[in-house]
Amino acid sequence: MIPNASFIGKETRETNQGMFSRFSKSESAAATIILAVLLLGLIFAMVSVVRLEYVPEWKYEAEQDHMYEIWNDFQELKIRIDMLSRLMESDSYPANDFSITVPFRMGKGDIPVFEPSRSDGKLEVNKERCVMSITLYNSANEVMKFYNFSCGGITCYLQNKQYPDQFFRYENGALILSDGTGSVMRQPPVFTINETIKGSNSYTVNIRAIQLSGKVDSVSSNTITPLELTGLSSKQVYDSSENENTNLKAFSLTIATKYPDAWTSYLSETAKNAGLEYGRDYEIEKRNPDCVYFKFIHTDNKNLDRLCINESVIEAALRVGSSLSSEDFGSQESGEGDDTSESEEDTSENENTMKLNQWYCFETVSGTNVDLSKLRTMIQKVIF
Repeated sequence: MIPNASFIGKETRETNQGMFSRFSKSESAAATIILAVLLLGLIFAMVSVVRLEYVPEWKYEAEQDHMYEIWNDFQELKIRIDMLSRLMESDSYPANDFSITVPFRMGKGDIPVFEPSRSDGKLEVNKERCVMSITLYNSANEVMKFYNFSCGGITCYLQNKQYPDQFFRYENGALILSDGTGSVMRQPPVFTINETIKGSNSYTVNIRAIQLSGKVDSVSSNTITPLELTGLSSKQVYDSSENENTNLKAFSLTIATKYPDAWTSYLSETAKNAGLEYGRDYEIEKRNPDCVYFKFIHTDNKNLDRLCINESVIEAALRVGSSLSSEDFGSQESGEGDDTSESEEDTSENENTMKLNQWYCFETVSGTNVDLSKLRTMIQKVIF
């Protein structure tokens, strides 16, 4: 029997069409896979370029902004300590101790998705030694009185990945910036030399010692860390104008500090701005790597008309574990991170502690006999 030629041709065509269809589907799948591989390669290439070319710059800028934030926190610290000192000198200061909390933004500098790691920070209280001593001399250059103040201080260390590491330091009323090799004073303490009457060659000197009491403590953190300041006392230690029989003619001031460059530069600049001449009217030197010596020299054509020495004692304590939310800190977010404290400080909240962003509002403090109008007036004078 002879096969039907039309049937055989039809079967052959259907077979060829099936093979072609399968081949087309296989080719389409391969093209899809190749396209996906090319797209993934392009994405990885773009990500690599961004990480290598742009992320380091973004990280540098983010860490730089974080350094500015920490510096602003230290400026707030100085403002509040100065305010506590002024308030303690007033008659309106509460009979019991008065506290203010200062938040430090320890962890930032992260880049979402590309570089989520944060800068590590360490905040220390009274771990570095700072001592100021003042010696008074008579006309015969004999020692009349000697005062010694253990000032303590607050230090913040930040470890960055791109931006250069810097240290911030508050001691004896001064704000100091250091890179580990040198230091500069960004905001001065209360140490002034002024002519009592212009052209009289008679000088008035004011010195305020800020002593930070409280135990030695430190915390490593990458989130908001609260520091509580409590004003303990403020008093006048010495005033030559109150003693008519004083024979005070000169004085010396010695600062034991890890930042001698900052203090040397500041003391020298203060004396020069007052019109004093180095070697004749004053002398300044580093007596050892961590000690700065300054002396106001007695001369026949120059007179030390008045010397005032004041002292403020403020307790500083880290409050690790205290609850701080972004609402407490305004619009700034605290982020997430771990706190590691080197002390077992009681984290219970003091009933007299002022709330963040409400430190000026004395109505929120209970248990104190405060003249609110006087306190508001004094705060306005301090701020403005």
